[in-house]
Amino acid sequence: MALGALLGVVLTLVAERAASFVTPENPSRGFAVVALATGARMIAALAALAAYFVFAPGGLAPFGLALGLSFIAGLAVEAGRASRLNTTHPSA
Repeated sequence: MALGALLGVVLTLVAERAASFVTPENPSRGFAVVALATGARMIAALAALAAYFVFAPGGLAPFGLALGLSFIAGLAVEAGRASRLNTTHPSA
């Protein structure tokens, strides 16, 4: 389970890093980076699940559950941070 949670966190960090490439100056490049990162993350997750299916089928369910839950939790935290208003507060 720890390995699945770790992989989920790493995949979330990859998503967060890829999203930082989206800028108003060059949104097309940012979109391309996010698309490539999304594909790479999907392939990495499928490869890890396939490896568990082949080499340790008994651990597939806990690994997959931890992978999915940690990825979803990471995205929820990221969405919460992104939903905050980026306003400056005037000095008193």
